Amino acid sequence: MVDTVKFHSAYTATADASMQDVWAIWVDVNHWMQWDKGIAHAEIRENFQVGNAFSLTPQGGEPIQVHLKTVTQGEEFSDEAVLPFGVIRNVHCMQMLGKKLQLTHEVHAEIKEEAAGFFGKEIWPHMQSGLPESVNNIIALVQAQ
Repeated sequence: MVDTVKFHSAYTATADASMQDVWAIWVDVNHWMQWDKGIAHAEIRENFQVGNAFSLTPQGGEPIQVHLKTVTQGEEFSDEAVLPFGVIRNVHCMQMLGKKLQLTHEVHAEIKEEAAGFFGKEIWPHMQSGLPESVNNIIALVQAQ
């Protein structure tokens, strides 16, 4: 078994927004570039359900296949990309706290030990800094509707 180095980051924001409006943005994979500036292109050709995959091209990168691992309609989803250097998993969830919506994005990465130095220096900082930006961009999109 290959040794891996684990990375984890999360960001949560609370806002006046509806779960239905955020869910509509999440399942519209073909327009994720509107709220995640780290994505050059994203495309799903199937329904947004467990087991289906979509193509995602990071800014300056090559397209990768991402598989939907969990989908709880209107509440949360998680996805996973198996890459040559490791596995990246994302969790997107939301819940109502009184009249406010709490929105959380998490990223977990298990990177092969020999690639962890490069990943930690060149890729991970962009992924981490993108979490607050993407969550806040989703909130801004919902509130502008």
